[in-house]
Amino acid sequence: MDSRPPMQPSRPPKVVELTAQAEDFVFKPNIPLKHWSRAAETLYQEANFALSEGDIGRAYVMLYRHSLLVLNYLPRHPEYKTPEGRKACRSLSKRVDSVLEDLEELKPEINNAYKEWERMRPADEPSKRQPPPVTDRRSYAEFAARDPTLSGNARILDASEHQDLAVDLARREITRRDTIRRATKQAGLSDEETLTRRRAGRWDDWDRTSTIAQDNDLQRQMEAARRNLDSPAAARDIHPGGSISQPVPQTYNYPSISKSRPVRLESSEKPLSPVYEPPPTAQPARPPKQPLHMDEYSAAKLDGSAPTIPSKVALDDYQPLIPSPQAGPVVQQPPARPPKAEIPDETPPIPRKERLTFKPGAYLENGDPIRSIFLPRALRREFLKVAADNTRRGLEMCGILCGTPVNNALFIRCLLIPDQKCTSDTCETENESAMFDYCDSEDLLMIGWIHTHPTQTCFMSSRDLHTHAGYQIMMPESIAIVCAPKFDPSHGIFRLTNPPGLEHILQCNHTDTFHQHSVDNLYRVAEHPQGHVYETDKLPFYVHDLRTK
Repeated sequence: MDSRPPMQPSRPPKVVELTAQAEDFVFKPNIPLKHWSRAAETLYQEANFALSEGDIGRAYVMLYRHSLLVLNYLPRHPEYKTPEGRKACRSLSKRVDSVLEDLEELKPEINNAYKEWERMRPADEPSKRQPPPVTDRRSYAEFAARDPTLSGNARILDASEHQDLAVDLARREITRRDTIRRATKQAGLSDEETLTRRRAGRWDDWDRTSTIAQDNDLQRQMEAARRNLDSPAAARDIHPGGSISQPVPQTYNYPSISKSRPVRLESSEKPLSPVYEPPPTAQPARPPKQPLHMDEYSAAKLDGSAPTIPSKVALDDYQPLIPSPQAGPVVQQPPARPPKAEIPDETPPIPRKERLTFKPGAYLENGDPIRSIFLPRALRREFLKVAADNTRRGLEMCGILCGTPVNNALFIRCLLIPDQKCTSDTCETENESAMFDYCDSEDLLMIGWIHTHPTQTCFMSSRDLHTHAGYQIMMPESIAIVCAPKFDPSHGIFRLTNPPGLEHILQCNHTDTFHQHSVDNLYRVAEHPQGHVYETDKLPFYVHDLRTK
């Protein structure tokens, strides 16, 4: 019996639908070429992350859009034939043949997923053969139909309701990926072999012995989240903000992040070692007569009445959890082994065929979904320390917010300080190739940027708007953080509206540094409760300085 809530879309997308989605973007040659080359790199990295999570639909969209940029649009840019332009696009051109091969290999998987859905679809449900129309855009299913990540066989959770779980998942997944990256470097694998392993789903074998205990602990948390999601109350929640008359982000309510232990950071150019001890997820000493839903399975295991375990834990179509080696001494182990026989070959706790993914954190003004962003609360303070000397001299300074996508959410974990030219009113990044090389070596995405206003209030200037358009054109979640330490408010987290902001900025041909725009609502606050950005004390990060002068 399928106990998934009705809000989850199950119809996987077709190749033609993914292709149309990939082609749906506007190329503007007035945007500097360095922003477009950065966008192409980001698309390729996003595709790799999507493949590692089994998100074939999103990977196809990212790779197809990447190939369109490299083959059709970048050569038309006026800066393409300059020495700097050729240097920026050289690596992209070398990669495009392999990207086209990847697209051809993904097509059969996408087609097979759709055929499997048609085969499993009940015969009395012809209305579900086509996705719901998106013209009205009033229900969660209609919004989700536009997001390939939420299609197919995916277990969907709300990040705003499971913030601690989202961060725990990200921390463990980032640790796993770091282990894999080190192993591939030591093994001397090429980029092609690395991508092949990622697509083939063989990542889990690299560090299974070192992370199986953590995975088992986390599985109990996710099982509890699944039970909550399957409750009648969760089934009634069909949209992050309830019913709405139009897709305006202000109508979505975001709960505040629960207080957690702060992360202590040390100032260093190398990755910092945050001191953080997450709260225990299992309490073996708790009497079973008062079981918590988060530890229901553990309590049943320690009850001492092994023969009655199957009747106490009714998980319907979910497989029993693997007992954690940290859950205390288990006296009755032989009777507990029959459930493990249902998991052949020590399959990971979450089967690859059912992905865990989080709902979009919000929706753009045009109805497109955007992912939640988790931002370390202490990052802004660390950036102001780095920028303190410039601030005293009245000069702006910027940093790049880098992070990792995990389960359809973005987690910022690196503050990158690039080479830059700073004035009292502007800060312009330089040596872009060094930024790309570092992010590529560390599996990082450029999610946004942060900069100071040492002599001005907290707002987005016309120069800031044009700079941010280069980030947001290919990653709609991208954010800009403005720090104005001498004024109140002292900071703000922003994104361009879409529409009208992004479209208006892309069409603006003014070349002077500061100029007026004819539209007022060009940008908006991105921090919760108005937006998709959540600050947290649980997410570690580090500062890496690339400056050479």
